[in-house]
Amino acid sequence: MQRHRVILCLLFSLVAPDATIAHAAGKSPAGAPRDARDLLERIRRSYTDHPSVTMSFTQSYAPAGFAETSPETGRMTLQAPTQIRFDYDGSDGKLFTFDGEAARQYVAADKQVIVKSLTPAERARLPLLFFDAPESILERYAASFTPISNGLSEIALMPKVSEGSPKSLTITAAPAGEVKRLVVVDEGGNRTTFTFTQRTVGAHRPASDFALVPPVGTKIVTD
Repeated sequence: MQRHRVILCLLFSLVAPDATIAHAAGKSPAGAPRDARDLLERIRRSYTDHPSVTMSFTQSYAPAGFAETSPETGRMTLQAPTQIRFDYDGSDGKLFTFDGEAARQYVAADKQVIVKSLTPAERARLPLLFFDAPESILERYAASFTPISNGLSEIALMPKVSEGSPKSLTITAAPAGEVKRLVVVDEGGNRTTFTFTQRTVGAHRPASDFALVPPVGTKIVTD
């Protein structure tokens, strides 16, 4: 049961490792590298130009000072402007949803769903960042841009106000804006890495996919 609560805590505190600013020149008006701003805009378009986007993911978690736990896999669905769903593989029947107002984690094996209303700061830590306009992101984060192998680029984001914010966030993306990797490190030094593959675009998903209604008999816990 404790392991099942980990993803809920992680998704309420998304962050990632620090990075060195690679492009001192070519600043945007907001003071961030123009390359970072341009890639953030392509990411936004990549996830808002379609009714919904689904990707397979592999998630690994490394508590501060410890080795990574066994990875988990599943599918993540994003639907602009504020909806997200993680369906995990495995016999536990675990999933996490956010419908724009409340987050829910359901574990069929436990017959329990945890419901939490998110503060604006908690919402900002979800992968919903993929939907945000670059100007909004760069108001909250200092950005650095680093080209890496295979045509991919990395954007490292560090909060301008640390209290109640992620320590940092790193996104690896293809030129067209498809996010390939998201690395998260919380203020306690715990690191989570999501690797995304097999992206597909689809039709608009019903609200019930994100405002999860569990089966009759499920215990509902409000956190």
